[in-house]
Amino acid sequence: MKPFQSEPPYGLTAPAAPITQAFSGARTVDFLLIGGGYGGLLTAIDLAERGAQVVVLEAADIGAGGSGRNHGQCIPVFRYLDPAVLPAKGAELLANAGALVFDRIRQYDMQCEAVQKGTLTAAYNKRTLATTRSAHAKYNGLGKSDRYYDADEIASLTGTRKFSGGWAHREGGHVNPLAYVRELARVALSLGVEIFTKSPMVGMTRQPGGWQVRTPDGEIHAKVVGLTTDAYSNGSIPGSLTKGFFPLTSYAVASRPLTADQRSAVMPSGMNFGDTHHDPMFFRIDASGRIITGGLREPGRGTRFDYTAAFMTRRLGAIWPVLADLQWDHMWTGVVSMALDQTPSIQKLDDGLWALSGWSGRGVPTSAALSRAFARTLEDPAKGLSYWPQRTPPQVIARGLLGSMVQLCRGPYNQMRDKLES
Repeated sequence: MKPFQSEPPYGLTAPAAPITQAFSGARTVDFLLIGGGYGGLLTAIDLAERGAQVVVLEAADIGAGGSGRNHGQCIPVFRYLDPAVLPAKGAELLANAGALVFDRIRQYDMQCEAVQKGTLTAAYNKRTLATTRSAHAKYNGLGKSDRYYDADEIASLTGTRKFSGGWAHREGGHVNPLAYVRELARVALSLGVEIFTKSPMVGMTRQPGGWQVRTPDGEIHAKVVGLTTDAYSNGSIPGSLTKGFFPLTSYAVASRPLTADQRSAVMPSGMNFGDTHHDPMFFRIDASGRIITGGLREPGRGTRFDYTAAFMTRRLGAIWPVLADLQWDHMWTGVVSMALDQTPSIQKLDDGLWALSGWSGRGVPTSAALSRAFARTLEDPAKGLSYWPQRTPPQVIARGLLGSMVQLCRGPYNQMRDKLES
């Protein structure tokens, strides 16, 4: 096997994480967030902007979990964005998720290699022309997309004539995800949020007026506790939360920086790319010219580096011949929490104890919307209902087995479906 880096390249260019310490002693606060990823930090920022006293506990370092290991794409397109089902405020938040991400980045001058040139979805056959036209109509109606692109326009945007049409969500884009979460921590600290790293929760007890949360070296009494650990929950997190989703392992690969010729030929529009195969391909090109792509790990892809690198080069080279000899340097994995309905949820575990869980992918834009709804729920559950539904955690039966079966069967099944359509 060729040597490769088993960590993402994000740390090569991300700003250093702000200086934080492990928690010790005793503290009393209004709101305590457990988990210092996107969900916890964005919720903390929202609460602090409204004057609340907030503490965030992170078991490891900022960016150690999914927030620092994802693909970095902001794709604000959601199957569950349905104004007929969601509360009006929640539907509006979700519709504006892309804008929420990049507006906050600009507001606080976050240094996270942010690019907001849109997210392109390209159609390759009659079936996907119909599905992309339907998606375009939905987001065009929300004011998030312009006209539907014909084959010539798609060729100009992508640099290839392999696609016959498509559309773009103009508020999509991408970030360096590790830089983004570190910058969120910096912003939270500037607003008065206290962040403690290397401070795992080791126990929790209900007490009059709130909750006592214990760490290895201290305890915090909080009126309201929000759990935002999701797929990276440790053993002290209530089992009712972790049983509400099934875990999946995702992978990502990063190429060597493209040459000038390759960079000018591949996605000259600067948009994120996604196609409409059953076995979809999506990627972005980062600030250093690397292609970042990936998916759910399978027996081959995401498991064996040589196989994965060859597969990705072959797949990309078939569309952009200039990438026929593309080389790869990084492959890494992360954990995804998948809800049965693929919809994130705000869950009531007990009085004053809430969880935000089931991201089901697309954490960059989803966290921007759901964290605001979560903050309103922590402040006042009754008012929170006008932002997002609240439910008790669902129970996924045989969650480990279900996750294993999805990882084993999903890829080959979708590849077979694509072959039957070709």
